[in-house]
Amino acid sequence: MPDPELNAVSGVSSNAKLMAIVSVDHTDRVRCGQPTCGHSVYRRIHVVRENGKLLVLGSTCFANRYGTESALGKANFGGGEGRKLSAEESQLLMTNTEGLVARFEEEEARVQELVAKPVLASSQISPVSAPPRLTTVTYPRETPWEWVKPWSSVIYLKLRDGSGWIRAQRKDDVQLLVPWPAFDGWDEALPPLFGQVDSGCGGYALPDVVEALMYLRNHAEWETKPGRWKDVMTEIAIRMAVNS
Repeated sequence: MPDPELNAVSGVSSNAKLMAIVSVDHTDRVRCGQPTCGHSVYRRIHVVRENGKLLVLGSTCFANRYGTESALGKANFGGGEGRKLSAEESQLLMTNTEGLVARFEEEEARVQELVAKPVLASSQISPVSAPPRLTTVTYPRETPWEWVKPWSSVIYLKLRDGSGWIRAQRKDDVQLLVPWPAFDGWDEALPPLFGQVDSGCGGYALPDVVEALMYLRNHAEWETKPGRWKDVMTEIAIRMAVNS
């Protein structure tokens, strides 16, 4: 028999909003807030504001509670596998979820302020002979690729065939798999489950990132932790030095 509580909650999904999808280290896993569950979760943790209160749910309980994984649309923050939280952010998730969401909102507000704020292009134009020229501050660029979503995590997997691949998130939240470094024939190296080649981004646009990562892990020698670009590049360099 269906759980009456689940049915009742599903009926008011219009009062729920998906605030964030996040991931934490296994050691920082949190308790799913669905009353009928109570399992510990650490990947694809859904943070939902429902009737003014925040709920922390595992992906399965989220889908059961609202009908499908896509019932509430895209998350305000994070997407795909979820934004990887730092140790400090993981603590906030457990003890002060409102504070964590407020931090995400502050970060987004700062980004929007930078994007919207015009600045003077100073030295190239004389203020006497010509009016000041305006330019616009763009997103901070951490990676070699302009299409990567700011502040999103990446992960690198080294396969046994010698190739390396980076999973990165596009600004429209689509997950891509990019060869690192690129090699001849990379666009025919992986099976159809990896989706269509995006020649503009130089990688595969993944229809199912979970299935893709499962396949890669079955063929991988090692992988980095999900994290910011510079941290992942540092881990790759260390591992390469150790294995050389």
